[in-house]
Parts: sequence; C-alpha cells; structure tokens
Amino acid sequence: MLKTTWKTEYKGHVIELENRPRLERLIVDGKEIAREPGATWEPRSFQATIPDGNRSMKVDANTRFSKSPRGLRFTVSVDGKEIYSEVKWPPRWYLPFAAVGLILASVVLRLVS
Repeated sequence: MLKTTWKTEYKGHVIELENRPRLERLIVDGKEIAREPGATWEPRSFQATIPDGNRSMKVDANTRFSKSPRGLRFTVSVDGKEIYSEVKWPPRWYLPFAAVGLILASVVLRLVS
C-alpha cells in the first residue's frame, strides 16, 4: 500500500500519523485516535490526550503542504510545546512523474527503431 508514516516518541508514548491515499489517521500507543478523509495536501489538525502520571497532556498533531522544503509537513505539539516536525514527500506523489518518464521513453524508443 502506498502510505507514508511519521512516528515519534514522547515520555514513553508513541505518536504516529499514517497518511494513505485520501485518508489520514492519528495513532497514539497503537490505538487510532482520529481519522480524516480527503485529499493528502489539505491541512489537517488532530487532538488527543495522553496520560502522564496523575495528569493528562494535550497532544496537537497537524499536517499541511510545505513549500520549502516541498512535501507534507507533520508537526506534533504536547501541551503547546512543539516536539516533532518533519517534511516527507509521499511515495505515491512520484507516480505521475514515473508515468511521464515511461511514456517519454517509449516515444524515444519508437522514434529510434
């Protein structure tokens, strides 16, 4: 499956975002907390809480298209403090470029033969 995954750890909790075609899922400690359908490049915002001793911490996870560097940026904040930010270019975004390359290669081969 063509999916992109971001994963970070904070105080023993694993926070993960799974970006699939037309769907994003926020997973905390192996449990799906939220999901949002729609186009990959649409900005998303997810909220969750994780336990920390006798209190709970608020987790904010966001995705948005990034122009510099180009790709999809995933940012995680816990209690208002940013703990993780990374930009990735999802593998499925390469498919149109690969298709154009194959078409051009076949045209060149036909012209040469």
